Amino acid sequence: MTWAFGKAILLGEHAVVYGHPALAGAIDCTLRCTLRIREQPGIGLLVPSWQLSVSSRDDHVVGRALRALAKILDAESLAADIAVDTALPPAAGLGSSAALSVALVRTLALATDQILSDQRVAELANHAERCFHQNPSGVDVALASRGGLGLYRRGEGMTPVDAPPIRLAVGLSGMPRRTADMVARIARARERDRPGTESDLAGLGNAAVAGKDAVIRGDLVELGQLMTRAHHTLARLGVSATELDEMVASALHSGAFGAKLTGAGGGGAVIAVAQERAEDILTAWQGRGYRGFVCNLGAKT
Repeated sequence: MTWAFGKAILLGEHAVVYGHPALAGAIDCTLRCTLRIREQPGIGLLVPSWQLSVSSRDDHVVGRALRALAKILDAESLAADIAVDTALPPAAGLGSSAALSVALVRTLALATDQILSDQRVAELANHAERCFHQNPSGVDVALASRGGLGLYRRGEGMTPVDAPPIRLAVGLSGMPRRTADMVARIARARERDRPGTESDLAGLGNAAVAGKDAVIRGDLVELGQLMTRAHHTLARLGVSATELDEMVASALHSGAFGAKLTGAGGGGAVIAVAQERAEDILTAWQGRGYRGFVCNLGAKT
């Protein structure tokens, strides 16, 4: 059995695509793959919780990613089924595609007797991530493969942050979205107003650095304030949605230190720094028709 972590970005999404730092961590909501060898050639993939069943021969985004990894890992002749067990929701900004990519790399390497370092796993998984997202920053794969909490900068990788896990409430808007669409929306915003957009992106990156310092000090009040302000910046950039704004307001009203969308936006999930108020926040979201769960940010192997 192989595994990978989901993730949540506390601060810095979208800014990280343009070279600014992002503060993010692995969440203890994992994805696990089990391999079963069979006689018929080809690689099948089954994810019951996502209602997904594809093969490496299918013209499907997951099939293409699986095919790309099989080629890179010299596993194209493998005859096997891969079953995935996960409670990680897809298309929610919680790193589901990166977790799948990392777990598949580990599964195919295991099946072909290859031993890979975490760094090599991440490098290969990014090939699959490009099938899902046109321009992935790399932060999702870094956390999916290694876990922990860190400050990530594109081209430099992850700098670990030594801090206790942070208890989060995660709310699911139920609105699917494509990361590539939201990244393109930011790109268009830069075309219309480059100075203003770059100022906003730099501010998000600066907030990530300030958030790292707050986490190290254990100052969750400041972290929460930074997160809420970041949400308003992301909304101004056009990647929030009415539902996400409603969930943020509900979390704050229910006692969260701070809340914001996480990931690309446009739908997906909201996170709230909750600590002992996590269940109260979930109850408030459920009263508005949203599902959610509580997790710990900074999960490690």
